[in-house]
Amino acid sequence: MKPIWCVSVSVRGSRTLTITEWMSGLRQRLATVALVGAVIVCAAVPAWAEVIPKLEPVAVAVVDFRNVLSKTDAALSIRKTVDARREVFREKFAQIEKQLRKEQQALAKQRLIITADAFGQRARELKNRARQAQIEARASNQQLKRAFDTAMDVVRKELVRVVAELAEETGAGIVLFRSSIVIAVKKLEISQEALKRMNKKVSKVEVVFELAKKN
Repeated sequence: MKPIWCVSVSVRGSRTLTITEWMSGLRQRLATVALVGAVIVCAAVPAWAEVIPKLEPVAVAVVDFRNVLSKTDAALSIRKTVDARREVFREKFAQIEKQLRKEQQALAKQRLIITADAFGQRARELKNRARQAQIEARASNQQLKRAFDTAMDVVRKELVRVVAELAEETGAGIVLFRSSIVIAVKKLEISQEALKRMNKKVSKVEVVFELAKKN
């Protein structure tokens, strides 16, 4: 007859347990913990499901915003007005430059027949006039840019409103810029309709040329 090996475990305040009895009790306790954990997890799932809303399909539209903006009658009118003012400035400063160069050449010829002090004085005057012309030229460029940007901002805001109207009419929940996507089917495009409506709403915007305020 084979001997039966038995190892006992002494637990304070209780009788001495065999290893078999102790292991059996441990398995029961672990099973109870696992069951409680599973119940908690299952009970929490419906709460998560209530927090996450159900996603609905959303219609998408595409607009080539920059292209439409640049082709509007209002934008073309603004550019024409600004270009005309730029040409006026160009002719003005071309004449100033021509006059300064002519006086500089005349002064160079008189260098040997006038005193050094007189020559230096006239040279400084020419230099100051040239510097002042450069300052005025920069101010004119800033004036052109400010006038163009201000007028175009009016057109841009109106185009945004037109696109929003089209999105509402077509049921589009999202409008994407054409520049941000690679491929889009033609039926998603609202660019031509946006351009048509813009030209009906705004055909011309006043361009105001204001000089920069001196500090």
